[in-house]
Amino acid sequence: MINVRLGIPAALFALLSACSSAPLRPLPAPAAGNFGEVVVYREWAFAAGGIPLTVGVKDGGFVLLSNSEKVTARFTPGEHEIFVQARSSDPTKLRITVKNGQVLCLRTSASSSTYGKVALPPVLMITGYAFYLDEVPCPSHDELSKYKEVGPSYEPPGVGK
Repeated sequence: MINVRLGIPAALFALLSACSSAPLRPLPAPAAGNFGEVVVYREWAFAAGGIPLTVGVKDGGFVLLSNSEKVTARFTPGEHEIFVQARSSDPTKLRITVKNGQVLCLRTSASSSTYGKVALPPVLMITGYAFYLDEVPCPSHDELSKYKEVGPSYEPPGVGK
């Protein structure tokens, strides 16, 4: 016979563990003077507001963003595929071209489909939270200063080559 008191917490722990984000990894460090900056900022939203959003490249995340946070990351010039992903949902990907000395801004926000799913928690648990990721003109310095900066970490020079 299953002990219900122990079974429910264990099941809840297993469910939450399956929804956790992948471990974060440092970004490759670009050469001094040969990089562009990518600012990813997360707009405040009630739906999915308590869910950390992984920002990453290729197959690994490099930072977690909460509501009203931003990250400024340095990338070598060239094409990069950036993604945002909440828990176990499918990532939203965007291909960008970084130029030396350039600043690109990417805005992420909860998809309107997330708002509908909040009313049906089982659907939300199965499909996860969806987020948009768009390249946008950079907001003014005053506007961006409203977002808390979360810094990425970088690999030491020569690592990963």
